[in-house]
Amino acid sequence: MTGRGRGPDGAARARILVEASRLFAARGFHGTSTRDIAAAVGIRQPTLYSHFPSKHAILAALLDADLRPALARVRAALDLDGSPAARLHALLVADVSAILSLPYDVRGFYNDEVLELLELDEQARLREELHDLTTRLIGLGVESGEFLAEDPSFARGAITGLTLQAVSDRGPDPSPDPAHTALRIADFVVRALLADRRRLGPVQKASAALVPAVASAAE
Repeated sequence: MTGRGRGPDGAARARILVEASRLFAARGFHGTSTRDIAAAVGIRQPTLYSHFPSKHAILAALLDADLRPALARVRAALDLDGSPAARLHALLVADVSAILSLPYDVRGFYNDEVLELLELDEQARLREELHDLTTRLIGLGVESGEFLAEDPSFARGAITGLTLQAVSDRGPDPSPDPAHTALRIADFVVRALLADRRRLGPVQKASAALVPAVASAAE
């Protein structure tokens, strides 16, 4: 019988990421050691280092699991045909569903101001690009008159806040119904931004046709 975490390399790596994410959420990045992570997985510390050279590399892999697919989705939303409102709605449905479905405890990803660490400079750059592209999509709606003349950066910040709250509400495990929460957030955001809120129904319909293309961009 093999011990916990001692299967094939891929399974061991996945277990390390899951347990590390839970420890980061519970104790914070700086309050967690590689020894803690190895103990949670049920492996020796040298074995952990055969998969990840450092604690920073573990968090970088966790952040990449969120940020890189999210970037692919927002780029797809910007490239698709359709109104900015429909594309933003589709992006939120796909993006929030994806983050709530991750096998990791996402609550600890962005704590402790970890993205200011030099070792996570690439992940900080990715997050900044993600924010910039999302802001650009909202700005298209403002420019077209479809959205209220609201500051796109403020709206993007509100989206981030709602997403982080959904992550907090989710807890350590994947959501049993991520699409429900994602749709609520998408409806709330787009309804708040629309210059004519009576258009929410048509926007939802157009969004439903775009969601598969946005979601599949990250695959």
